[in-house]
Amino acid sequence: MVNKENCLYLVMMLTIEERERERQLFEAERKRAPELFLREPMIDSADYLRWIGIEAMSPDRPLGYIKLLPQDFIVEEILPDGTLITVDPGLLIGDITAEGKTYYAELVKVGIDTLAAKDEIAATLGIDGKNIGFAGIKDRLALTSQRISIRNMVDSAEFEKINAENFFLKNIVRGKGAVANGDLKGNRFIILLRLPKELSKEEIAGIRKRAQEIKEDGFWNFFYFQRFGTPRLLSHWLGLLLLKGRYEEVIRTFLTYAAARELPYFKNIRKEIADMWGNWQGIYERLKPFPYHFHHELSFISYLIEHPADFLGALHTLQDQVRLWMYAYDCFLFNRKLSELIRGGEVPVSLPLITSFNPKDWEPYQKFLEADEVKLPSRSYYDFPFIRVESRVWPTLQKLDIHNVVFKERLTVFAFSLPKGSYATSFLMEFFTLCSGLPMPAGIPKEPVDVKEMTGLGTLAPVLEKFKPVLDKRMEDIAGGTE
Repeated sequence: MVNKENCLYLVMMLTIEERERERQLFEAERKRAPELFLREPMIDSADYLRWIGIEAMSPDRPLGYIKLLPQDFIVEEILPDGTLITVDPGLLIGDITAEGKTYYAELVKVGIDTLAAKDEIAATLGIDGKNIGFAGIKDRLALTSQRISIRNMVDSAEFEKINAENFFLKNIVRGKGAVANGDLKGNRFIILLRLPKELSKEEIAGIRKRAQEIKEDGFWNFFYFQRFGTPRLLSHWLGLLLLKGRYEEVIRTFLTYAAARELPYFKNIRKEIADMWGNWQGIYERLKPFPYHFHHELSFISYLIEHPADFLGALHTLQDQVRLWMYAYDCFLFNRKLSELIRGGEVPVSLPLITSFNPKDWEPYQKFLEADEVKLPSRSYYDFPFIRVESRVWPTLQKLDIHNVVFKERLTVFAFSLPKGSYATSFLMEFFTLCSGLPMPAGIPKEPVDVKEMTGLGTLAPVLEKFKPVLDKRMEDIAGGTE
């Protein structure tokens, strides 16, 4: 019988050795059955856009490949006072002489999302993850920086214990308060698009013209794929099931659904789990060799081993995920309604989101809700008190600051700053049909690029050297055709 505390530790804190062990397992499996690690290039086609509710983009955009390497997609947080938190390395400890029970730190990471980094920091420091605050979740396959707060620690020397290969802390200072969700002005992005063929002079002129129009008027503020749980794109579906109170189905779908963009290897594992449904110990043993890839799944199963029919309780073990799923359905309906208005109708400056107790917020989506058989307010609003249920609106157009756009052979780099909550990929979608993941379409250049240097915003050399082991592994994965 698995020990719950040990399993939770396994989910929260994976050592470099454990990650490497899992990686070696995948490599051995890839050599054994290479066909299970092949799939089509992940192109954000009209059909995939429709899956997340977007039906208003021109089909004639050139292909642009993003996120081949983490340093192709840089996200640097802008604090409410305008301070830019860069990805550049710095000193671990800054000024800790001020009074207060909070340490503020700058988190720079690569190849790991904010929630996973938070859990690992908490486990290393021996504190509850709830004591770590952040303003927003930054992408996994990206090079990102953000400010976090760490409360209820006494000794700053504990920070010396943190020795992760895919993130580091810097500029730790002491003070009062905490970083809460939304405590940022926005983010600066520097994003490289790799192209299968060089753009024509006419295409470049068209991109520059559209960029100027967007700088003046804004772009359509759609929620993009990362809001729906890439690569499986299930979050809005899970949110719909949450609203219907079908909690076992939420967990079953999350664990067993074989999504189109997932590798066949993982699809097969999910099909095995479906056949074992209810045998929680058996499922745990099947997933145990993959503590990193299936860390959320392991959290659910470890709870169900001890509480076999308590699916609501299991969902409470991953509050951040459940919150994201609920809000993803909001985003899906927003995308559908905005697409409908763009195609024919007057587009308001904003639309409400449905996770609210105000019936007026539900009105724009009534026909969609009826088709999905959703009745509001949902019992889930009460079953999950950690989900914020209140009136909120989302702008339909979003303005931004464009710092530079550079074209060089089969490379294009955009440097721009967005207000909080908006998606860089929604902006880039105005110019390109985006593509990501492996395998790559033919003709995509693979050489590393210093996008900061290319756009005149500094250099990535110091931080790339710091993350060299992680980035070298990424290059090996690309050469081997795996992710």
